[in-house]
Amino acid sequence: MFSLPDWAFYPLAAAVTAGMVAGAMSFGDVNHRTAEEIRAEGTVISGAALSGLTTGNGLTASFLGAPDTDFAQISAARGPLDGLQSAGAFFALSEPELRAFEGHRLRITYQLRSSSHQGARRALLNFFTPDRGQASWVEVELSSHLTAVELEIYSGVCTWPQAYLAVWPGWDTDANAIDLVSVQITALEEMACE
Repeated sequence: MFSLPDWAFYPLAAAVTAGMVAGAMSFGDVNHRTAEEIRAEGTVISGAALSGLTTGNGLTASFLGAPDTDFAQISAARGPLDGLQSAGAFFALSEPELRAFEGHRLRITYQLRSSSHQGARRALLNFFTPDRGQASWVEVELSSHLTAVELEIYSGVCTWPQAYLAVWPGWDTDANAIDLVSVQITALEEMACE
């Protein structure tokens, strides 16, 4: 039977460990786009990226799959101005996305519908920037069919320390759930800002 000499154990263990670390690191995010690429191509949040959704107080989210698409099911127990205010169910933009979109008029396209169980008849949508807050929610009507809702947004502030894509389902009754399939941000023309 073959046996390694004692002196070979540590170099072999170090090589195996280095291989394991390199293999684990290779599974990370390989989609590193520059601000210029993001500005030219836009950003789409869909599929597995929906798991990046953060929920504020009064909201819950589940990540579900259907034969044709993955979606986040979001339900609300209260409204955005009831109690502790938050950005609702939101996606925080990354640093390259912030640099790509600040100073531009944006088209934001939400693909959403009323959930099949306790479906909300409406939802509130927002894009939070330094000068767009709780007063900037836009109410939209929903149906059981997947609908694309477009918002055109402009922020007069040139530098954004943070920005959030937000959604808040209707909360008036037990019909308080929506399905969010995707959100897309497209940079339009550059605008004057301060």
